[in-house]
Amino acid sequence: MSFSRKNIIIILILIFHFVGMLGLTFSQTNDFFLFLTPFHLLLTFILLLTSRSYSRNFFLSTFFIVFFGFLIEVTGVYTGILFGGYKYGDNLGLQVFSVPLVIGLNWFILVFGTRGVVNYFFDKKYLQIILSSTLMVLLDFLIEPVAIEFGWWSWDIVSVPHQNYIMWFLVSLIMQFVISRNNNEISKSISFSLLLSQIIFFIYLNIVII
Repeated sequence: MSFSRKNIIIILILIFHFVGMLGLTFSQTNDFFLFLTPFHLLLTFILLLTSRSYSRNFFLSTFFIVFFGFLIEVTGVYTGILFGGYKYGDNLGLQVFSVPLVIGLNWFILVFGTRGVVNYFFDKKYLQIILSSTLMVLLDFLIEPVAIEFGWWSWDIVSVPHQNYIMWFLVSLIMQFVISRNNNEISKSISFSLLLSQIIFFIYLNIVII
């Protein structure tokens, strides 16, 4: 039985999230899997970029999203103006200017997962941009409690500030707009598996850990 490159990547994405979900559940393995978190993000990013042959423009869009995502986080951490006052913990790997390098990759992963799913249901570009950005914000609602619990980042106040979600939407709009010219290069099946894995991953951890 032979598997296509796309099917292998889908299987690996599902395995990564399932194993990570279980590993973070138990106290005996929690620390080890927290250590693996940045490697998980890096490997997922590599899988997405090797899932097919992309155009030069797609790689340029990817570079912009990764760089812009990292830059906006550096600005956010140092000023507290954009998302609210917050700082990153030590569980996301190497940091530059107090921001983990993998954060830019994570922004791209979220863009890829949400956009491919929305593209499946809607053809109009403006709807694709708005709805995929909305999906990214809804994902952040699931991510925040888990991230705080595991020390990925922390806020200066007790609850997540409302401006964080507003800023997430605005940043997402820019990123989704940038990826629009390479819309047809995003695999819908990989996006579905990625988004579904993330939703299950964070809902499960919200229920079990929080």
